[in-house]
Amino acid sequence: MFDALDVDNVPMAVDPEGLHTHGLDPLLAYSRNRRLVMDLRECIIGPMPPMDFIHDFLPLGERSRGSMLSFNKAFASVPKEAKTVDKIYNPLTKALNKKTKHKSRCPGFVFSKTIERSVRPDRLGHAKPHISCFSKDHLHLVRQADQGSRTEFGYVEMFIQVNPDTLLDYFVDVDVDPDPDMAGYALPVHDFVIEVDYYDELYNQAERALGLHAAFVTETFARQQRIFMFTISVSGSSARLFRWDRAGCVVSAAFDLHERPDILTEFLWRFSQTDRWRRGHDCTVISTTRAQERLFREAIREHVALQLDVSGDALEKALLVHCQPGHATILRVDPQPSDGPRQAPRQYIVSRPVVSPLQLEGRCTRGYWAVDLDTREVVFLKDTWRSYSRSDKEAEGDILARLNSLEVRNVPSLAFHGDCLLSLIGIPIGDVPKYQDTRTNDYTKEAWARPVNGERVIVSRRRHYRLVMGTVGYSLRTMQGTEELLHSTHDALLAMNDALAKDSRIHRDLSVGNIVLVREPGCRIRKGYLIDWDASERVNEKGEALHPGRAGTWYFMSARMLQPTGESEDSHTFQDDLEALLYLAEFYAAFFEEAYAQMGQTHGGVAKQVNAKCRQFTETITFGDPAFAEWLNTVMDYHSPPPELQETYAGYWNGERLNEFWSRFLETHELERHNRTVHHLSMAHHWDRYSLPTVSSESTFSTSSAKEAALKRALSSDSRAEIAAQSGHPAKRRRRSKTAWTDSPWPQPVSSAAPPSAPDLIPPATLRRSSRIREQEERVKSRAASSSATLPATSASRRRAPRGRAKARSRK
Repeated sequence: MFDALDVDNVPMAVDPEGLHTHGLDPLLAYSRNRRLVMDLRECIIGPMPPMDFIHDFLPLGERSRGSMLSFNKAFASVPKEAKTVDKIYNPLTKALNKKTKHKSRCPGFVFSKTIERSVRPDRLGHAKPHISCFSKDHLHLVRQADQGSRTEFGYVEMFIQVNPDTLLDYFVDVDVDPDPDMAGYALPVHDFVIEVDYYDELYNQAERALGLHAAFVTETFARQQRIFMFTISVSGSSARLFRWDRAGCVVSAAFDLHERPDILTEFLWRFSQTDRWRRGHDCTVISTTRAQERLFREAIREHVALQLDVSGDALEKALLVHCQPGHATILRVDPQPSDGPRQAPRQYIVSRPVVSPLQLEGRCTRGYWAVDLDTREVVFLKDTWRSYSRSDKEAEGDILARLNSLEVRNVPSLAFHGDCLLSLIGIPIGDVPKYQDTRTNDYTKEAWARPVNGERVIVSRRRHYRLVMGTVGYSLRTMQGTEELLHSTHDALLAMNDALAKDSRIHRDLSVGNIVLVREPGCRIRKGYLIDWDASERVNEKGEALHPGRAGTWYFMSARMLQPTGESEDSHTFQDDLEALLYLAEFYAAFFEEAYAQMGQTHGGVAKQVNAKCRQFTETITFGDPAFAEWLNTVMDYHSPPPELQETYAGYWNGERLNEFWSRFLETHELERHNRTVHHLSMAHHWDRYSLPTVSSESTFSTSSAKEAALKRALSSDSRAEIAAQSGHPAKRRRRSKTAWTDSPWPQPVSSAAPPSAPDLIPPATLRRSSRIREQEERVKSRAASSSATLPATSASRRRAPRGRAKARSRK
């Protein structure tokens, strides 16, 4: 067995500027948890009979049960219901840890009240599970950690969340068969989850409890190398078992701890007796030696110095983005099956990821700068859960191999790739290799699986996959100025054009994170590489993706793909990718994040359509680099020409025309090299209502004044009411509830207090502005209103920014 101390507690990705953990801002916990619940409703399966759950997920052969405690009255001390959660978790913890000289409830594991290790247990973003299960080997590491840390999530094997009353259970069972095993029973059709009702206090408490439960699972997945995870929910004396993976979650039917204590005791016994990989751990992750850690650190330091051209303290700070001192592991990558000779597995040393998975279901990608243990070359390792089906087995590595062979420009080079085996250090279990696949998808057609929102839950199968690329650089977010921005995005355009011409392929996911800047020998300007081709699609003779449906990053998706459309218009095209590239270059996604629901589907793009017609938003910005303004106006004219230019630019919105203009523009214009400025964008509309405000930052090139940066922040939030009105969907305002329960993340006793007001999923912003900013904002809104009344006249008379100086410039 490997030393688990070396492979657990995975470092989280950090912000390169401030080196703080990226993506788990405690102030955003309220909206983050609510979104988790809404997402979970689309991928949760239940109620599975409890004993079937145990037999399927924790199979156990013939083993001696001599050290197993009797289940008789095991949880008699747990009350049927209580006024506060501590009245439940205190006796439950004691019952779970009960042992004699030779017997225990869960041998080798200890249950700890981790809720009491939180510095602010009353805050969603700082809370910890009520009860956590730790291996005895890890317990000392948790106890010696600072209580303000999140170390518990790096070592927890399983946790238990508690509600004081069964009325706060988010799930619904039908009492048809008194036997909780429910073998062979037939259920009437009903929803497995309770109906969404924000006016109902019980619903809001149940949603907060499940949201926190899901948030803890999400953070555990982010801080551990896991395939799946078990958790337990206890509401009064009623319990449910959960199994989470990257396809969703399977939930058992509820069982009472007084009437059927044998169910939980059997589950805990089997959990303690099974192998590490059957408890959800990825055993293809291997510990390293100190010498290997030093090898990794020196190789990464050299590559960072080359890419950023830094030294001294700046180099050491930049190194921390990729290296967590004292933590390094080896990821084994087995070769993808192919028609050629079978290759040997390879091993790569990694430490801190540059991307951590902060979602519960989906690809859930980790990205590492890695070092090949044999060649000592620095590579980029993408650890992800790819969609997998019998009809679609093409992996991203297969796509890259084809693009490389066709000599498509500016795409990363493939080094190695393969699916992860479900085994210890990659040794096949049995005669046929078994892979790390999700299992939630296997239960969608079971007789006991109930609908959600009136429809059968359908989830896709996913497979754990690792892709190694020889192209290693930094995100577009690190660009230093207009010059680097326009050169790198033009490089991406060349990749898009080549892929379409040579492989009839479109990317479908243009975003800031999918362009990597790489400094190559002899080039002053970093080169842009278009990465993440796993969402790409081949196109038919009409130029439409072979598989219809929406794909991409919401902020950068074309307005057409965000609208409710007919079936014939529901396929992605190359023009949609070009539009996404335009929004990416603008880097003002904050203007265009409006969304609304219609017939169960989320739509948006209204602001993008408005700006395309009359430049309502971009005309208010004066850029510090006039050359960029000229480029932006011309590209917008290509995309959506105003009335006076429609004849001139007819048919210009294609890759060939855009490349002609763009190439000539880069050759003839002098662009700013170092005008990158950090603007702080308010996230107030996502904050936990009872926490203090902070800000987050995004990098853009500089505008002419700080006043306009403030105005941009105002428009990004307060234009939401105006845009909603234009779309025919009135904006909602959320009132703060006066009921006491909302002040705590923990479910409170059920009372007869008046129900809270119905909150929006995205509460409105509450920003402070000076009177001058408010006056400017009113003038902008006034112009916008008049623009909406006379779109053609406004388009024809819009003002262009001054053009930059023309000067020949080479890219050397």
